[in-house]
This record gives sequence, C-alpha cells and structure tokens, in this order.
Amino acid sequence: MEITAMRRLFEAHREAEAARDIDGILATFVPDCFLDTRALGLRSQGRDAVRAAYRQQYFTAFPDLVPEDEDIAYGDDVIAVWGTLRGTSRGEWLGVPPGGGAFQVPFANVVPFRDGLMAGESLYFDLATLCEQAGIPLERIRSAAAARRAGATGAG
Repeated sequence: MEITAMRRLFEAHREAEAARDIDGILATFVPDCFLDTRALGLRSQGRDAVRAAYRQQYFTAFPDLVPEDEDIAYGDDVIAVWGTLRGTSRGEWLGVPPGGGAFQVPFANVVPFRDGLMAGESLYFDLATLCEQAGIPLERIRSAAAARRAGATGAG
C-alpha cells in the first residue's frame, strides 16, 4: 500500500476516534481486525471484540482520551506512530472504578495494513505511569486484565 493511502486512512481513523464514531473507526479496519493493547496483555480479535474494546477500555474509562501524534514512520504495509496520550479517568476501566486524575504518557502504535485497510493496531504505553497519574490502583488494573485474559473469548 502506498504511503499516501496509508496516511489518509490513518488520518480518517484518528478523525473517527476523535468523534467517538466507533462505526467510522471500524470502517478503517479489515473485517478480521485486531486491537492489541500491549500494556494490558489484551488482544481483541474481530470487529465485535474491537468495538467492545474501544467502548469499554477507552471511551467509557477515559471520555476525553486523545492521542497527540508527534511523528510517524512508514514501512512496507505498516506505519508506526508515536506521541503523547492524554486523558482523564472518569469511568470504569476493566471493572476498576475511576480515579479522577488526568494523565499524559508516551505511546506508540504499530499499524499493519492489508487489502487497502488497517489490519489492526498494537498499542504501547506506560501503564504504571498512567495509573499513578490517573489515581487508579495499578495492581487492580493488572489483576483485572489478567482475569480477562484467563477468561478471554476475544473481547479483551
């Protein structure tokens, strides 16, 4: 896939994220997409699981979540984006009550492309610092993620 096409599609993806338009987000992905949240060890596979992950892991827990992309690198059918992730803990995250604090942590996304769409995203961020700044108990989040992995049906 050409760099211009990858960038355009990723920008459309970011616009849908900013609008909290989950259908718009999913339109940028292949049908068997994935969302791999590396800091939690959780991988959501398929549109229904990715939809649930966006809703539950991100938009409910951190309604003002915004990735501020600082730079991007291109490879053959893949991009890597990095920057600062900002948000506020306002809703339950993996069943853990909100801490109410604001956070800003470095992040990186690795996005492979297939068939003219995004195959998925692997998200990397500093979980310990996010939890500390947001006022969320780190060990409770780790335990909740471990419990989800143990009972995983792809909805992580």
